[in-house]
Amino acid sequence: MTAPTHPLFGGLLSAHHFKRVDGVVFLVVVLPDGSPGTIRADATDVLGDASAATVVTVLDGEGLRVLHAIVTRLQTRAVNPAVAGDDK
Repeated sequence: MTAPTHPLFGGLLSAHHFKRVDGVVFLVVVLPDGSPGTIRADATDVLGDASAATVVTVLDGEGLRVLHAIVTRLQTRAVNPAVAGDDK
């Protein structure tokens, strides 16, 4: 798996054949739990060079700051439950 946003990114799967659905090419694979599945072929390097994949940012700097603020508030509430009602 070469798509950075895919949950199986970096993994290696056994593929059996291709399948086309609405013009999109999929690989029929065996998932890590042994069940069958389909994965878009363009999320893998099966059709060519993996370096051609575009870089995708899942969380930018502002998103990280917001996430940090949320985690900090949750940690404060866990340490001091009296703060839990102070959402003003």
